[in-house]
Amino acid sequence: MKTGAERALEMAVVRMGKLTTMPAGLMYASVSVRVSREEEYKKKLMRPDQLPIYTAPPLQSKYVEEQPGHLQMAFASIRTTTGHYIGWCKGVYVFVKNGIMDTVQIGKDAYIYLKNPPQDFLPKMGVITVAGLAGLVSARKVSLQGNADENHSEIPWHKY
Repeated sequence: MKTGAERALEMAVVRMGKLTTMPAGLMYASVSVRVSREEEYKKKLMRPDQLPIYTAPPLQSKYVEEQPGHLQMAFASIRTTTGHYIGWCKGVYVFVKNGIMDTVQIGKDAYIYLKNPPQDFLPKMGVITVAGLAGLVSARKVSLQGNADENHSEIPWHKY
């Protein structure tokens, strides 16, 4: 009588035998199929000059320029038309971008200058502001007096 370990060993050996005989049989079958295919392939081989794509070129050949079709002409027209428009848009974009960049730089420079102004900056700015307002008020009075002299005595203030 055999022990459990001996029976397990026998079963493992039988399983190993089955696993090794099956791949060997498959290998033999695949080799025989490959050999028969190679023989058929060699029978079908042709030389390159026997292939239909290798025909002799005509003795006298001439290059003929292909004329563009309707669709190709339509795409060319669209491309040239949109090309001008896109070029104009790029020019406008660059112009606006440069203007914005310059404005931002002026704002930064003014901020830096006004953050630390020179000592006499504020008195000079006050004098210039008062002089500008005085000129605006005196110009308005003169224009109203000139219109009153021309028989336009009732001029509404909201129009000015």
